[in-house]
Amino acid sequence: MKKVLFGFLLGIIAITAFLYFGGPGYLKLAGSKTEEAGARLEKYEEGLKHTAREAKEAITDTAETVKEKAANAKGAVQKTIGKTKEAVDKGADKVKEYAP
Repeated sequence: MKKVLFGFLLGIIAITAFLYFGGPGYLKLAGSKTEEAGARLEKYEEGLKHTAREAKEAITDTAETVKEKAANAKGAVQKTIGKTKEAVDKGADKVKEYAP
């Protein structure tokens, strides 16, 4: 019971000291500074979201380009394989022609 009364009395003293030494003014100042910080954070958030959108678009474009180039490379490899098979077949035919 003594601790409860002591805590209650201590709270009253703290509130009285806060009001006597200009606490509301400090509280108002802290509130305005908090608003300014919030406004700056909103600007940072907007910039971050814009940058993220740009990065996503760049990645999408790059992925499409890579897919196109991979398809072109696949076609080139298939042509090369076909030409190599033709050359090997011609060589095999020549060997058969001249082999006893």
